[in-house]
Amino acid sequence: MAPNQITHPSAILDVLKSDDIKTKKEILYEGDFYDVTEWIKRHPGGKIIEFYTESGEDATLAIQQFHQRSTKKVIAIMSSLKKRPATSQDFQTMGLDTKTISRHKSLTTDFLTLFEELKNEGMFEPSLPHVTYRLLELIMFAVLGVYLLFQESTLLKTLGILSFAMFQGRSGWLMHEGGHHSLTGSPKMDRFIQAVVYGLGDGMASRWWSSQHNRHHAMPQRIKRDVDLETLPLLAFNAKIVKNPKHGKSFFIQNQAILFLALDTLLVAIMWKVYLHPRYVIQRGNHHQLLFMALHYVFAYYIGFVPYIITVWLASVYIFGNFALSHTHLPVTTGPLHWVEYALLHTMDVKPSALCNWWMSYLNFQIEHHLFPTMPQFRHPLIVDRVRKLAAKHGIPYQCEPYFKSVSMTFENLDHVAKDLRHN
Repeated sequence: MAPNQITHPSAILDVLKSDDIKTKKEILYEGDFYDVTEWIKRHPGGKIIEFYTESGEDATLAIQQFHQRSTKKVIAIMSSLKKRPATSQDFQTMGLDTKTISRHKSLTTDFLTLFEELKNEGMFEPSLPHVTYRLLELIMFAVLGVYLLFQESTLLKTLGILSFAMFQGRSGWLMHEGGHHSLTGSPKMDRFIQAVVYGLGDGMASRWWSSQHNRHHAMPQRIKRDVDLETLPLLAFNAKIVKNPKHGKSFFIQNQAILFLALDTLLVAIMWKVYLHPRYVIQRGNHHQLLFMALHYVFAYYIGFVPYIITVWLASVYIFGNFALSHTHLPVTTGPLHWVEYALLHTMDVKPSALCNWWMSYLNFQIEHHLFPTMPQFRHPLIVDRVRKLAAKHGIPYQCEPYFKSVSMTFENLDHVAKDLRHN
C-alpha cells in the first residue's frame, strides 16, 4: 500500500457506547472502522483479530504485513464488511495525546515508504534455489542421522543422534518460514511445506503453531497478548506475569535458570507432541496433518525410544534456546504500541556472522523479521542499515548484541526474575 493511503494515526476503537450496538466489534484499517463482529468467527488466523478491536492498535500495518501475499483477498474481504469513517472524536476517545498521534502518523508514513522501496527492489520475491537448499539440508540431516544410528560405533551413534536432532531442529526453522509465507511466494504452497516439514520433522501440527505464533508476532512482549509469555508453571520470563505469589516460589520457577534447557524444553516438546498438537488436529479434522505427524513416529520406532528422546531434547534445546535470545529478557508492555515500536522496543537482533546466520536460520534478525514477516529471511541482512536509519530518525533504540552476550542476558534474566519472585 502506498504511504498516502494511510490517512489516520495509530488507534483503534472499542468504545461503542449505545446499548443496542455495544457488542459490535470494529477494527481500524486505512482510516475507516470495519465491523468484524461476524467475521471474527471465520478469520483463518484465529482470535488474533480480536486484539485489534480491544487494544487501541491500528490494524492497518498488521493486516498489510501478515497478508502481504494475499492483498487481493484482503481487499475483497474488507469490501464485504460494513465500514464507517474514523472521526477526530474517535481518536479523542482513545485518550491519545496530540504528540503520540503525530509520532505514530510520521512513523507509519516512513515505514510504508521503506516497505514500498523494499517491494520495488524485489526483497519479498521468493528464491526457489534457497528453498531447495533448505529442503535438501533437512534430507541430509535425516538420512545421515538414521544411517549413523544403526552403526556399531558409539561415536558414530552419538553423531547420528546429533544429526537427527539437527533434522528436527532445522525442520522447526523451515516450518517457521512456511508459516510466515516467506518461502515460495504462494501462501498455499508454503502452508503445505510447513505442514509436511513440521509433521515429518517434529511430529507436530503447523496449524496449531501458526494459531499461537501469530499472537506473539502481532504484539511481542505484551501481557495477555503474546503467547510466548504464557509459560507458567514451568517458567516466568518476567515477574509481572506471575499473579499468585505461591507460583513464583515454586520449584520450577526458583530453579528456572538451570531447568530451562536441562528439562523445561523437553517437557514442553513432549506435551506438544503427545497432547496439544494431536488434540488440535483431531478436533479440527486436519487429517492430512495427522498423517504427517504419524509418519514422524516411524522414525522414532526405528531409531529406538532412548535415542529418540535424546534427539527430542537436543532439538528442543536448539529451538527454544535460540528463540529465547531475542525476546524473553526484554521489557513487557500492557498498553498499545505502533507496529514499528513493537519490533524495535520488544525484540532485538543477535549480531550477524556467517555461522550465527546459519545456526539461527537468519532469525537472529528478529527486528527485521517482525517488521516484515513475509520477507524471505535470508534477505534480512540486506535491509539492516535502512531499518537502523528508520529507528534513528524516530529516536527509537535499535538493539543488537553478540550471540553469547544474548545467551548471558537470557539466563541472567531468568535468575533475576526468580530472585524477585522469591522475595515478593
